[in-house]
Amino acid sequence: MTTMYDLARRYSIYTGIIILLLLTVALVTSMSTFFFGMAFGTALSLVNFVSTYFQVKRLAETERTQKYRFSIGTVGRLIIVLAALFIAQAFPQYFDMAGVIAGLAVTYVILLIDPIFQIKHLQ
Repeated sequence: MTTMYDLARRYSIYTGIIILLLLTVALVTSMSTFFFGMAFGTALSLVNFVSTYFQVKRLAETERTQKYRFSIGTVGRLIIVLAALFIAQAFPQYFDMAGVIAGLAVTYVILLIDPIFQIKHLQ
């Protein structure tokens, strides 16, 4: 069975590879603002994913020790998304808004697709 740490590490590596690919494509194509925006959104999607990982880890520890620890959790992730959108709006010459929005969804797409490949791998 794969541990939560192993899953988080694998998804982080996948997301890092996608960011590198997006940056490479942005440097090669004429649609650089879209791909830079998508790389920026994907990077912040990774930040949100890591934040979620630590939140889940903290909740498991809280359940085990019965000591409550305050965290900003979902509100912090929403602030990161809003900051990404404001930055894309403030710098349209560098980041395309559609690219940033698509990039923010990349980690969620990885979370949906990866289990399909793992099921095939286990059989």
